[in-house]
Amino acid sequence: MSEKFDIILVRDLLDEVSEFDLYPQLVLQLQKDINRAGIEYTINPEIKAKDLVRAVQELLLDRLQNEFNEYMNLLYAVDVSEAAMRNFESEKIDDIAAYATYLILKREWKKVWLRFNSMNP
Repeated sequence: MSEKFDIILVRDLLDEVSEFDLYPQLVLQLQKDINRAGIEYTINPEIKAKDLVRAVQELLLDRLQNEFNEYMNLLYAVDVSEAAMRNFESEKIDDIAAYATYLILKREWKKVWLRFNSMNP
């Protein structure tokens, strides 16, 4: 998994987001859920997609190592599937952070996409 997994799935996800010009809304939704999780962390609204992925991954890695409750709060705030996390087989912390980054961005995209489609039937 690791970097190869991260690059392929996240790139596909961000390509889809770009097709709808909803990337800024994705960043705003992510920031909103980071705040709801009680994490003091600010994402620059102008951040580029590849930098966003790296920033989220680093944030998760830090929380996994130092503030596990905040990591769990973020997964809960974003509404990441517990089953998806449990079914992940790697025990490497870098792999867990990469996979959780993908799941978080995927879920945030779903929220943004659903909101967009409900406003633009």
